[in-house]
Amino acid sequence: MLLDGAIRFGRQAELLWNVAEQRLECDNFLTRTNDIVEALVQGLDMSSELSRRLADEYAFAFRQLALAQLNHDAAPLAAALHLLEFERETWKQACEKLKSEAPSTPIAPLAGAHYESAGLSLQG
Repeated sequence: MLLDGAIRFGRQAELLWNVAEQRLECDNFLTRTNDIVEALVQGLDMSSELSRRLADEYAFAFRQLALAQLNHDAAPLAAALHLLEFERETWKQACEKLKSEAPSTPIAPLAGAHYESAGLSLQG
């Protein structure tokens, strides 16, 4: 999951935060975190209110990460990671709820339905 990657890179930046000789590596982790947050925003379908709200939250995280990197300030990094962890937990709970509500038996295809394959044929 992208959120896991963003959090992992952000935590790695935190570990290197006060190590002067690792500043470049720390900045690389922050950049990777921000790249993932940007990808999360780009993957949203902005036609729904939920997506627009998520975009606002991810934009906040993006700004906080940029501030952390620009000013070498740990507080905005902590705020961004807190938000990303909250989002990850929210998605985890939503997935678990959907899984628990899923039918226990598979849904059978409609009788007589014809589905064409859109795949690549390897036959000569």
